[in-house]
Amino acid sequence: MFVMVKLNLHLLEEIHDDIDFCCKLAKEESVILCPGSVLGMENWVRITFACVPSSLQDGLERIKSFCQRNKKKNSINGC
Repeated sequence: MFVMVKLNLHLLEEIHDDIDFCCKLAKEESVILCPGSVLGMENWVRITFACVPSSLQDGLERIKSFCQRNKKKNSINGC
């Protein structure tokens, strides 16, 4: 099971596209997402639910932390 999520890149500092987002997320938070551009959906990411709920919760919290840390100074929300 998975969900596709559209990235609001204009809200994030120094993140240029979905591949950049996924690479930086993996490096900083050890969370691996599939960039949508490899599936023909530029600036989307695929989040897979093929794990135990506690791991999913941890991964989503790490994504949230990453977005908050990388948000532009003048933006209110993250990704």
